[in-house]
Amino acid sequence: MRALVLDADWSPRSDYDLSESEQETRKAMNSAAVWKDPSMSVEQRSRPTPDDDEVLVRVRYAGICGSDVAMIETDDDGYMHYSAYTRFPNVTGHEFSGEVVETGADADLFDEGDLVTAEVTDYCGRCQMCRQGFHGHCENFEQVGFTIPGAFSEYVAVPEKILWNIDPLWESYDDEETVLKAGATIEPSTISYYGLFQRADGILPGDYHVYHGLGPIGLTGMNVSRAAGAGKVIGFEPSDRRRAVANELGFEHVYNPIDTDPVEVVNELTRGEGADVHVETAGAVTQTYPAIQDSLAERANVVHISNAATAPEVELRKLQGNSAQLYGSEGHTGHQVYPRVIRLMAAGHLDNLPIVTSTFGLSDADNAIEQAAERVDGKVLIEM
Repeated sequence: MRALVLDADWSPRSDYDLSESEQETRKAMNSAAVWKDPSMSVEQRSRPTPDDDEVLVRVRYAGICGSDVAMIETDDDGYMHYSAYTRFPNVTGHEFSGEVVETGADADLFDEGDLVTAEVTDYCGRCQMCRQGFHGHCENFEQVGFTIPGAFSEYVAVPEKILWNIDPLWESYDDEETVLKAGATIEPSTISYYGLFQRADGILPGDYHVYHGLGPIGLTGMNVSRAAGAGKVIGFEPSDRRRAVANELGFEHVYNPIDTDPVEVVNELTRGEGADVHVETAGAVTQTYPAIQDSLAERANVVHISNAATAPEVELRKLQGNSAQLYGSEGHTGHQVYPRVIRLMAAGHLDNLPIVTSTFGLSDADNAIEQAAERVDGKVLIEM
């Protein structure tokens, strides 16, 4: 089978405290401090055979995430920008839809031909974190497309327990192609859903929501907020094209934070009350946090989703004075997040298809990632 393989040199920085586990497994906990000079190429690999608890999926569409881009971008010393967990060489890609073609001996939740998507984190279910219900913080985790082979390939083997059926999407879409395209956008939608409704506390219908950064996570998040009954959904994004995508989705309150003052805009649109919910999806935290802190509603929730490369100056007194909460949110594992997002899409409350702005074939996957790296598109898909 064909697959997009990313490789890099294992070269820990001199000031990085490499753990014993990292040395043994070659699974970096901070990739930006370990992996150097990344490269990618489409290669021929053997089609995987599913383990007893796995399902083999023929991938149809896979979306390019900001993390996929960050794995090929480097600093001046050649170290990749992506700062979380990886093991290389590896097939990347984790936002996907596809068709079940084979199941392992102990996998009985799915049948051949089922249309599916998957969570990213494979959790053990036995460690202390898992036993507390925090599967996304499993002590023995693996991640599809990060530490184990992912979806930028013709086939991927996925643990059954993190796979979800997307056949309910037939309720909103007329043909298999659109079901599968929509299915490939489920994963980014779950990121914001998890942040808003699993990490944050007390977000209610009628709240004013503000998104800082309208890449794929921000755009799908705005859709989630609208589906959940937000009173207003406001977005800030420098890219003309991404603002246009937001307008096509039906959002009228979308602004360029370079040309307009976000604080003034939020205060005007909320009649001086401020935003009940701020969602940081830009990663440009030195620019976004001053605006967030100056436009907080009383008891506001700030949900931090982006993987920022720099640290903002957080004025705790402003958060304290507004009785505001700051929540860090990473991932989407467990808590029935996936089936709930699928239900929203099936009911027609969440349509991400307008977010898809470019589609490439697998043979052009490197060009697809390079285009995504320009950060002007909505969602870039690779079609297998």
